[in-house]
Amino acid sequence: MKSIVSTLSRNTLALCFSTIFIFGGLTVYFMVSDFQKKNAEAETIIFGGVEDQLIKEVTRIKHSIEFTQNNNQRNSIKNIKFAVTEAHNLANYIYKKYKTTMSPAEAQDLIKETLKSLVFDFSDSYIFIVSMDGKAILNPGRPSLEQTNVLNLKTKDNKFLIRDMIRLIKNQKEGYIEYTWPRTGGKSTLLQKISYIKLLEPLNWIIGTGVYKSTIVNRTKKEILLRLAQDYQQDDKITIGTLNGEPLLGKVQGVNTLNTNTSGGVFITTDLIRAAKNGGGFVTYKTPSYSQNMRSYKKMSYSSAIPQWGWFVACGIDIGKLELKLAERKKELFEALMLNTGGVTIIVVLISLSSIYISGRFKRILTNNFNYFENFFRKGNAESLKIDRSKISFSEFDILAELANNMIDSRESAKRELLKSEITYREIFNSTKDAIGVMDLQKRTFTDVNQAFLDFFDMDRNEAIGMSPEAISFNSPPYDNKYVAELFTKALSGKSVHFEWMVKKSTGEPFWTDNLARVASIGGKKKLIIVMRDVTERRRMQKTMVQTEKMMSVGGLAAGMAHEINNPLGVIMQVTQNIIRRTSPTLKNNLPVAEKCGIDLNNLRNYMDKRGITEYLHSIQDAGTRAASIVKSMLDFSRKSNLAKSSGTIEPVIETAISLAGNDYDFRKKYDFKKINIVRDFNSSPIFNFTEMEICQVILNLIKNAAQAIAEEKNAHKIPTITIRTSSDENFVRIEIEDNGPGIDETSLKRIFEPFYSTKNIDIGTGLGLSVSNFIVTHNHGGTITVDSTPGEGSRFTISLPILT
Repeated sequence: MKSIVSTLSRNTLALCFSTIFIFGGLTVYFMVSDFQKKNAEAETIIFGGVEDQLIKEVTRIKHSIEFTQNNNQRNSIKNIKFAVTEAHNLANYIYKKYKTTMSPAEAQDLIKETLKSLVFDFSDSYIFIVSMDGKAILNPGRPSLEQTNVLNLKTKDNKFLIRDMIRLIKNQKEGYIEYTWPRTGGKSTLLQKISYIKLLEPLNWIIGTGVYKSTIVNRTKKEILLRLAQDYQQDDKITIGTLNGEPLLGKVQGVNTLNTNTSGGVFITTDLIRAAKNGGGFVTYKTPSYSQNMRSYKKMSYSSAIPQWGWFVACGIDIGKLELKLAERKKELFEALMLNTGGVTIIVVLISLSSIYISGRFKRILTNNFNYFENFFRKGNAESLKIDRSKISFSEFDILAELANNMIDSRESAKRELLKSEITYREIFNSTKDAIGVMDLQKRTFTDVNQAFLDFFDMDRNEAIGMSPEAISFNSPPYDNKYVAELFTKALSGKSVHFEWMVKKSTGEPFWTDNLARVASIGGKKKLIIVMRDVTERRRMQKTMVQTEKMMSVGGLAAGMAHEINNPLGVIMQVTQNIIRRTSPTLKNNLPVAEKCGIDLNNLRNYMDKRGITEYLHSIQDAGTRAASIVKSMLDFSRKSNLAKSSGTIEPVIETAISLAGNDYDFRKKYDFKKINIVRDFNSSPIFNFTEMEICQVILNLIKNAAQAIAEEKNAHKIPTITIRTSSDENFVRIEIEDNGPGIDETSLKRIFEPFYSTKNIDIGTGLGLSVSNFIVTHNHGGTITVDSTPGEGSRFTISLPILT
């Protein structure tokens, strides 16, 4: 057997030339790549920081605009409430002061004239008055409506505005209301307006004022432009204009530059607006000279849109000097490249001459062996072909042939093991009870599903493979396709996404699933794995728990309502009505009896009016009406919630819960809510969306728990007190309910929100109250509920509800 070493010594020349040219080519390639890389790095170093700076500056201005707009809107809403409160107090003062010295008509005219002259922050705001029976008393915006019945007045969006106001006043006596209304003295175009109204009880008047949202926006725009003009005086770094091409800030303010272009053919304003509409972008141009004092220079600007105002904001910088610096750096790098390339060329020539000196005979006795190995490698991919070692000429190749044959054996063994592993994986994949779907990240379609998935949705594999997740989604808000996109984006970031989802079978039947989604690598490619579990029964049970706890609370109130309201209420209302009717001179049956007794009913009625007896009787009727409203509140509370959210503030809901708790007394629980001091520490909270009945249930449950805890306090010198606080920030409204009872021990504190866990006796507590409250706050409203307690001093529950839901 010949040695391949002796043969290779005669064929070194060809190998040397190949090595020389490969080495030279790779060297030149890497030098050119390094040159291009350094050019890119130089450009990034010089311009990258400038671009980031421009983006940060525009972002800062946009954040400032958003903050100012939100702050002005909150302040305006607070101001109209303050104005109505001030007008209400003034009217109440005038009425009380002059009710005995003026006729009712004179006192009312004085109140109208006084409120008409009040001055507000906005020129298009004014005080209006309407009676509870629908009569317009004062309306400076539309004087023609005064002294007319506007109960059936409709706004142009077909809403009964006055009826809505009266309904709000009957429910809570004051509050905010939103509607559309034409601007005073302007066009008939409807504008969004928010008003605050309050009941003046002595006259049964509704006093209110409002502000147009467009007025707030216009004031905010002027404030922003004034502040930016002060910040960037004599500086053309910042450009602000409308998306229609009207400049609002800068040296060309007042000049429409929409069609102004540079010598390079760039329509500056048009390109800035286009970049802003596309989500933000850079525009490079040469600034035109609008006057002799303005020099022209090359400028790069970053432009972004403020869609809600129809504005764009652009921040720019002079880049002429930066481009000159970049050109000098590129020139230096090119000269270095030429020098290095010349050196490599000389080295290659010298090595080539040296290789020619070495013997250059290389016989082709290896051709047959190489052809044999080539045939092996070409067919080895598809066939289990082995090399016939008896035909190998060289000992070195014989070793390679042996290794190649061993490789074929190892590959066949690996195939068998892979097939076995695939079978095991498929059995585990299909035997799990949870539905599993494998989704392609690019096409967003399922590439594989297990048997549980097919059973979940009543479909066969051909239907499932290639199907998008939208096909099985019930697509009901808030679990719609937009929410799907958000979850998909979060999963792509590498995080595990856990969420609940309403899906549907192939028959259209909806059901709920608990899902876990995560990106994983399968077969060298990234796939999205989704594991689903049917939780329809669990959700139904949670809703049942909420309603069960609510009905248990209503059961605790039933005895107090029956004994303290219903029985005496009928007697009070009936007797009061009979007293008024039987002393009335207008009732014919009263006259014969009065004449027989020698009584003049007119004089009697006059005496009762002057001594206030009639007013006392009406007060009794009012008290009866209030008692009836308590019964109504309790009945409304006992009805099953429809989970519909509405806009409002939290304080009225707290008052309703306190009113309901005040009528709850249970001899087994041995506490009386009327003997507890209630401290209200309310800070005006913003209007936000929440389900009033559910949050009322949570607050009522916490107040009752606090009252029961206080009843267990053994310190007789401690005054029973429950403190309720409200506060808010930009994101949350917070309610704190604090008591000075005995507190909660550490062991119970860890399990306080567990279902069926209770510190009370079995015949008193169910252990569902705090569990249901936690479910309502966290699941139905996306908030949080926490508890802090110090044994011997009391406990405090804190509820945080998101404002934007």
